[in-house]
Amino acid sequence: MRGKIILVILILTSLISLVVIIFFSNQIRNLDIESQFNEKNAYNNIKDQLNIGDRIPGTEESNETAFYFIQRFKEIDPNIIYFIHHFKVESTNCKNVLFKINEEKESIIIIGAHYDSRAKATKDSEKPKKPVPGANDGASGCAVLIELAKVLYQEKDILSCQLWFVFFDAEDQGKDEGGYGMEGWDWCEGSNEFVDDIDNFYDSSDENFECMILLDMVGGDDLQFIKEQYSTSSLIDELFEIGRQLGYTDEFPLFPQYSSVIDDHVAFLEENIPSADLIINFWDNPNWPYHHTIDDDLDHISKKSLKVTGRTIEQFIYNNYLDKSRKIYNGNKPWDINLPNAEMIVLIGVILAGIGGLIVFIYFYRRKEN
Repeated sequence: MRGKIILVILILTSLISLVVIIFFSNQIRNLDIESQFNEKNAYNNIKDQLNIGDRIPGTEESNETAFYFIQRFKEIDPNIIYFIHHFKVESTNCKNVLFKINEEKESIIIIGAHYDSRAKATKDSEKPKKPVPGANDGASGCAVLIELAKVLYQEKDILSCQLWFVFFDAEDQGKDEGGYGMEGWDWCEGSNEFVDDIDNFYDSSDENFECMILLDMVGGDDLQFIKEQYSTSSLIDELFEIGRQLGYTDEFPLFPQYSSVIDDHVAFLEENIPSADLIINFWDNPNWPYHHTIDDDLDHISKKSLKVTGRTIEQFIYNNYLDKSRKIYNGNKPWDINLPNAEMIVLIGVILAGIGGLIVFIYFYRRKEN
């Protein structure tokens, strides 16, 4: 009789574990839609930025890069809405650039990246005073933004949201262990200035911000994102689950590294805009050791990494804002509501299964002793 009871307990525990995993894993699911993001185009966008030169704030190359973005977006739509946001840091003229698609829609999704490259390679043991090429740290996120805008513009009539593409200046000149990029500058100067002036770019009586997604260092070899801890948890969890369901399990690992990074999304979080930072471990990463060195160049860029990033964000937009899908699926917004993440789901299932296994072990061990 006791054996039957134990067997029933084991079966029930296993079933509960299975139900938990199936139920919560279905909270995020991707629409069956073909992605159009082209990683080769994104790669060429990086090459273009590097061909301009060092995009150090206040330089002619920085100005040329800003106008390069304008040129590329005008290729998408000659009448595209854009703003150049001027500001100064330590008397240096800087500029953020904002582009809008579907500006008549009320709900705003912000996708951003910084375009400045670091003035000094402060982590380079041999050439610490040379500028950083910034292929990954800066240019890769911007390259993905350009290609995403091109792709999503084609679908704008069936998207229920307004899209902002923001290119931040003056993000990467703060002080690391090797010193300042530019003396006396802090990190994320451009995004802080942008958020300070954000009321100039939208009508708060008719428009609202749904979320902000930041792309930083998304194109390097051996891409693996961390779970950035300032990020709104349910938003970063959804991005990770979307990536995994697309098959990118190396880039969005089930048990990722957790860390908090001061980055351009923090200013938006302080304005109560749900925000997420897709970023790698850049401080002690043997698979990508080029942060703030002269080796952050095109040789260490991966088309696959660009594809993973671009298609994950594209899928996120379709999951949540494709009009034709709204009757069957609405993503996980609002993202200020926390949902169990995949790591927690698996852990719960393993614990329940472990409890069942332990009960069975104890039962048979006692029978053997008797």
